[in-house]
Amino acid sequence: MKPIVLDASATAPWFLPDEQTPVGDQLYADVRSGGGIFWAPALWLWETANILLVAVRRGRFDADSADRALALLARCPIQLDAMPDAHRRAQTMRLAHVHTLSYYDAAYLELALRLNSQLASADRRLCEAAKSCGIPCLDL
Repeated sequence: MKPIVLDASATAPWFLPDEQTPVGDQLYADVRSGGGIFWAPALWLWETANILLVAVRRGRFDADSADRALALLARCPIQLDAMPDAHRRAQTMRLAHVHTLSYYDAAYLELALRLNSQLASADRRLCEAAKSCGIPCLDL
């Protein structure tokens, strides 16, 4: 089974009821049950927390629910990638340029390429870039 790289847009719907989908719900069940190998760049920690913070600020979510969501995420068996060295940072920059991605999104693509994995994302541009690189994308 190929590992799956999770981006923040793939994991946010696990806690934001108005964004939930059957595919996202199954992905969450797989992660919680240990039904696969799941990775994310360390950046994912800040992105998911920021998504929850913005949801609280916009009244979509309350602060206690955000705290519970962060605690649940901390218990998910998601392996965080190490900080990138100079070569990986250069690779990420190249991917961002070639695919017109943010550097943040390119970090997920770089990890998926390096691990020869699948990518789970709700970001259409990121999924298109992954597919053009031969990376299967679980489009949420």
